[in-house]
Amino acid sequence: MLNTSIAEPASKLAIGTAQFGMDYGIANQNGQVAQDEVTAILHLAWNSGINTLDTAKVYGNSEEVIGISLADHGESGWNITTKVSDIQSPLSDQLRDSAEKLTVTPFTVLAHSAELFLEEKFKEELIFIREENLVSKIGVSLYSEEEIIQVMASELIPDIIQLPINVLDTRLYRRGNLGMLKEKGIEIYARSAFLQGLFFLERPLLINRFPEVVPALEKLKSIASEAGLTPAELSLLWLASLEEVDKVVLGIDNVVQLKTHLRTLEKIVDANVFEKALCLCYENENVLNPSLWP
Repeated sequence: MLNTSIAEPASKLAIGTAQFGMDYGIANQNGQVAQDEVTAILHLAWNSGINTLDTAKVYGNSEEVIGISLADHGESGWNITTKVSDIQSPLSDQLRDSAEKLTVTPFTVLAHSAELFLEEKFKEELIFIREENLVSKIGVSLYSEEEIIQVMASELIPDIIQLPINVLDTRLYRRGNLGMLKEKGIEIYARSAFLQGLFFLERPLLINRFPEVVPALEKLKSIASEAGLTPAELSLLWLASLEEVDKVVLGIDNVVQLKTHLRTLEKIVDANVFEKALCLCYENENVLNPSLWP
């Protein structure tokens, strides 16, 4: 369902921090973000009404970098989500390690995969850290409708689920998965808003690496241009308009990039433009799932 009157659209954003700890993203030409730039990004985000960060134990030294920036500026009240992948170390130990690096206790802990979330010992640990108020919320990062079904059949229902959604990959929206999760009171964090940077690739590189997606992206570009937008802008505005989506996680490389996204959120789009994009119904898993990219 579309919400055409978002009071504070910036507050719907969460800063993805993979780039803070490693060289990440197909369109990232500058490598890992410098410490000073991270501090500037977080300062701008906070002053713009963004209070949510998304990180992970496997994002290089992202947690340490965030911790240094938070200590430098002293803003309190950040809602930090960290994702864990390690099944060998006790979850409480991993949480303690994250808190030391971040200089604040994470608000949310997510399993980095459905497989980990569904592991019995890990579920027990998730229940323990939530019941002991070591974190406020627990959840899982998922990739597909099949994984949603598996997780929702579990006796442990997550507070938050992260999902890949963008204006090209609308499958979970069109199939009603988002609506179903929202009805059950689960918060939805949309990630891969720009298909991990694929929306920003120049046409020659697209033709070379992803020739099968070029016709669909050309149609999407045409739809977006009718509204004076790029496909990336259209994707961000569509996600921000969805009542089912609580946060849109955006990987940020620099302050200029964040300012650009904030300006995009100020634009007004007729709902008919979104409907035209949804009619594309693109389904190619080899393109929509970055783990399958060549």
